[in-house]
Amino acid sequence: MAARRALLATADTTTMERMTSSSTRLWWAASAGLAAMVLVTVLFGTGRDPEPAQAAPAYDLVALPDGIDTLSSLGEAASRIEACTSECAEIVYVWSPRMPLSRSAIPNVDSAARAVGAGLTLVGFEELERFAETGKAENPAGAALGDALLGAGVLAHAPSLIVHDGSGPVGSAILGYKSAEAYEAMIGERMRSGEPQEADADAPLTLPDDVSDLRVVTDFDAVGVPGAYFRWVPGRRAVAYESARRIYLLDLDDGRNLTAPGTIDFIPTPDGRYFVTPGPRSVGLAFFDADDVFDGARSGRSADVRAFYADPQMRDQYPSVGILAEDATSVRYRILTSWFEGLLYRDYEVVYASDDGPATVEPLGPPVVPCQGVELSTPIMSQDGREVAARDERTGTTKIYRFLPEGRCEEVLDLGMPTRKVAWHSSGRKLAFSTPRVRRFFGGGEEPGIFVYDRDDGQVTRLADSEEASQLAFPDFVGDDAVVFMIPGREESAFRVVSPIP
Repeated sequence: MAARRALLATADTTTMERMTSSSTRLWWAASAGLAAMVLVTVLFGTGRDPEPAQAAPAYDLVALPDGIDTLSSLGEAASRIEACTSECAEIVYVWSPRMPLSRSAIPNVDSAARAVGAGLTLVGFEELERFAETGKAENPAGAALGDALLGAGVLAHAPSLIVHDGSGPVGSAILGYKSAEAYEAMIGERMRSGEPQEADADAPLTLPDDVSDLRVVTDFDAVGVPGAYFRWVPGRRAVAYESARRIYLLDLDDGRNLTAPGTIDFIPTPDGRYFVTPGPRSVGLAFFDADDVFDGARSGRSADVRAFYADPQMRDQYPSVGILAEDATSVRYRILTSWFEGLLYRDYEVVYASDDGPATVEPLGPPVVPCQGVELSTPIMSQDGREVAARDERTGTTKIYRFLPEGRCEEVLDLGMPTRKVAWHSSGRKLAFSTPRVRRFFGGGEEPGIFVYDRDDGQVTRLADSEEASQLAFPDFVGDDAVVFMIPGREESAFRVVSPIP
């Protein structure tokens, strides 16, 4: 049963608003949808008791290239950089065994390094995290490299990498799991420029040293060490998360962890009606009915729960969902995916289930590649489907973009600093995030924790009892007035809910 503790306090509460608008319905190829439905029926649900689910190919632990040392120390990495001549560059790739994609991307970054003629060294995220906390490295050269990596923002995510030209990192860290071609292009651009990239925000955020007023803090036990991308399920008093390639639903009322279908990135829609997830093999983006998921989880029959639709044209990871419009019979969603193939979104109309059949899904036009010409990573879309918060790889800062017609984007706000993946409040006016900035590098004045940024007044608040929050996991809002984040452990972790928020 979940271990809990509570601290009582008072605070202001916030209100919620949702922007909705209509979208134009376009033609969809029925044959592709039918093929996907066949795959869904075959691949989801076995009619047997739950067993460890099969991971999608993108998450398979692929074979490593010959000669790769997966966990070189900071000192070893520094020695390789020092051995470079003035004409060579070294790629330092920071990854974690806790993050399946960071392991699977090793062959891709190795291929890219070979293509551009750069060396490659792999360093563990956990070692760099310990260095950030303690300042201890095995030798002075390792400490100097550690400081350079922290300054480039590699703790924003795992995997991440920097290009080092012998004198220091060139540009900010490149974040995320990408194809070999994408890595090659981004690494090659940095090698050609040979210059650091600077943030260009006029007024970067200032992170506070003090914390919010005393509030209610509750801890819930998790299964193992959860992955980075967990999400609150609206209207369900639950958090959906992945641990050891299985999906769990944490009940915030009784603390139970229930098994759900799927293997990774099991993301609820903002209304709590459905889940979307990258399906196994070639099935694409799969849709699950949330009532079926919770009924199956509570009865111990989650393996029997099947997706009712899949889109083979949306096969990437890290989905986020927005609601464009809704009425009594249907809802229009916008779903954004990212990483391997870049940003991509597609709009769907879902007609609610009737008494004699399941919900139906119709894509509203082809997938859209937004924000072309801008290199973005770690994107999360707002709950109204109109904006996206993402890291601009050119500046290394988190920005907000508004989606425009024909795939264009308009920059709305530059936070002027790096953050990890953000969470959007349902109103779209608040963001929750952690930051890879650490006191060791910035000389004090910036404590770790989870921060809430209010777009209306520009204020940033550091949440109470968030100093131990995971460096790898991203927070989320729980309803209108709480935030959940992960407290990591070596074998067991906890989810901490802090409420109310400012």
